[in-house]
Amino acid sequence: MVKPAENKISESDLRDAVASWLVDPSGGGCVFVPAIPSALRDPRPDAVGLRHTGGQLAGDFEVIAVEVRSSTKKFISVSGHVSSHSIHADRIYLACYLPESEFTEDQLDVAQHLGIGLIRIDHKLLCHRSVLAPANQTIAATRTELLYQLGLVACQMCGVAYSLSATDSDAVFWNEIWADRIGRLRNESVYDRRYLCPDCVRNVRDLSSKKQQDNKDSRSER
Repeated sequence: MVKPAENKISESDLRDAVASWLVDPSGGGCVFVPAIPSALRDPRPDAVGLRHTGGQLAGDFEVIAVEVRSSTKKFISVSGHVSSHSIHADRIYLACYLPESEFTEDQLDVAQHLGIGLIRIDHKLLCHRSVLAPANQTIAATRTELLYQLGLVACQMCGVAYSLSATDSDAVFWNEIWADRIGRLRNESVYDRRYLCPDCVRNVRDLSSKKQQDNKDSRSER
């Protein structure tokens, strides 16, 4: 990679560097890094990654949010803002462009105190994790809303997060009775909905078909 001219680093270059780090197995280890829409609500991260944490037996995942800065100017104020992402992200990072230096001891202390991770972006636009972000407790509804704004939903059956673009009409369930019970049904319209991922839709259909075939075979044997 060509060394960028000093003080000529663009924000998009830094965000691209962070996105590359998020999907790197030796970095964030994320399986998906969605594009950030311009209309994303506050607090608005510069990059988001989803990391699968459930192994082979669960669909658990972590949302990782990163804010990117071209320097460590106003480090404490910026770190305080970054910590606000704890409402919707399981791990949060501040990534700073530090071409020839490291984070100071004071900056490391601030990050650890606020519960944020630190990523140093060097002159080659390579990312180095200086402080591992601890896991934090998000607000469930706010985390779900962030995912939805990114075009993602979590499957109600297996728990995996997946793109809404992969959803067909058979994978969306409208909870009309529930909405009516809690007073959210207006003019017979309901917005309370739940999603199933394509895998779960297929598995349910396969199970249903197998059960129907088993019943048919059972009747034919009588």
